[in-house]
Amino acid sequence: MTAGFAGGWRSRSPRANEGAGAGLAHVRGAAPPPRIDEIPRRPLCLLQGYGGLHHSCGDLYFPRSVEQLRALFRMAKQTGRRITFRAGGQSFDGQALNDDVMISMSRFDSIEVDAERARMTVGAGATWGAIARKLAARGFVPYTAVSTSYATAGGTVSGGCLSRFSGTAGKEGSYVERLTLLTTDGQLLSLSRDEPTSALFHAVIGGLGYLGAVIDITYRVARVAPAGTPIRVVTQATRYASFEELAEALVPPPELLLPAEGGTADEAGWIPEALFSVAFQTLEGSRSMVLRSRYVAGTSLVLRPLLTHRPRHLLRVPVEWLMRASVVSRAIWTIIDRFIFDVTRPYVDELMGYMFFMDGNVLAKRIAQGFGMRMFTVQQSFMIPYDAGAREESLRRLADFLRTIEEIAARDGIPPLMFDVLHIQGDRFLLSANHGTDGFAVTLAFEAWDEDSVCRIRLRLSELSAHTLELGGRVYLVKNVYATPEQLEAMYAHALPEFVRLKQLADPDGLLRNEFLERVFPAHFRPAPRLARR
Repeated sequence: MTAGFAGGWRSRSPRANEGAGAGLAHVRGAAPPPRIDEIPRRPLCLLQGYGGLHHSCGDLYFPRSVEQLRALFRMAKQTGRRITFRAGGQSFDGQALNDDVMISMSRFDSIEVDAERARMTVGAGATWGAIARKLAARGFVPYTAVSTSYATAGGTVSGGCLSRFSGTAGKEGSYVERLTLLTTDGQLLSLSRDEPTSALFHAVIGGLGYLGAVIDITYRVARVAPAGTPIRVVTQATRYASFEELAEALVPPPELLLPAEGGTADEAGWIPEALFSVAFQTLEGSRSMVLRSRYVAGTSLVLRPLLTHRPRHLLRVPVEWLMRASVVSRAIWTIIDRFIFDVTRPYVDELMGYMFFMDGNVLAKRIAQGFGMRMFTVQQSFMIPYDAGAREESLRRLADFLRTIEEIAARDGIPPLMFDVLHIQGDRFLLSANHGTDGFAVTLAFEAWDEDSVCRIRLRLSELSAHTLELGGRVYLVKNVYATPEQLEAMYAHALPEFVRLKQLADPDGLLRNEFLERVFPAHFRPAPRLARR
């Protein structure tokens, strides 16, 4: 492996967050490695994915330093155990679950903001809620961040995640300048998009944690207000009568788009705007609209928040529960559409409520679990390709796909709670659904109480996965993934050989793997034998 990393992948010198004793001399030479029994652990810990459908029971460790991580890697190699990283627990599928060893990165939670350079460096376990609060106090926002405050930077960078601002700003990885990766043989590497580390950099972002432990990440951030000034978000909604009109409105004008991956957009004063659509089923049929949001500094605009952007509103939890029954869901959407949603005036939200609107769903699930109720959430995203040179054909293809969603929902009587669409620019990240191609990200969100409904939802999502492949698109690997291995192999044929090559270099013993990886790409990652725990 050392030979594979030769030629410029530089190792980092010890940092403060590597542990208090990481660089200290020992009376007989180097400091002794930490013992495994010194690392906090929850044995046979039962965990589940965010959607409530995937579970695991394994040993969960909470290392505090790079040296403790190295000790866990050595233990796994010596005993033949398998490792999966975890922190915020917000993965929809089994990406962060494992019946063997799980490592929580939650204690790597440092946040450092460089206001002069408009940069921040955060630990992998720092939550986006904590990050956003610290940035906002200094007048900054992330260029793009996921919609729950509980997700962590290490988790979202490993997913190459998108947000409502990705319609103009691209995905999270576009703003990563550097990250630190600990490989399973203990090398601490500093990676950037520049050669010679570019290949591994573009594989780790979106690589789902299978190439090593991300220790910290440096991002570019956007200044939108003077330090100490409140930040609000203004949103204007426009209704559309047809999917063709909706598709046309989702293609952003050139002046709104991210200039280039890894560019100096912040220095040019470029600030992203959100451009996305939502669609839902009422008792009178489907409704769709495009929303466009922008940041504003100060409190001159009177607050007029959307209910969905008030995660702790008194009605949020009961509405979340009621929406899981399809007839009730359509009735509630009918009331919202007729009497509550007003497109004649813009909405004005507090920054945190707008950014982390899914926290209301998290709260509803936690309260339900406290009463012994099971709440299932299923979300799957599809990338439908877009070619600016064949604009009309691309827009027609998207409109046809959206109609197919409606037809499938009508057939089973289980419509998605809602689905959203946004334009995504192509990128270079290896396992990105937008690798090398622009496209539309179409995300379907389902909520259910019973496993029978979930079974039917899975079948319909699998059907849409097959249709996506026919259109030349891909299934996004970060949410639920209901597609056959053959379909996924075809969708990611451009990336898998290179990803496997890099994984063999960074993780030659195959320590970083779990059921999810083996399920989606079984031709490359065969199930490993399960060894008895010690």
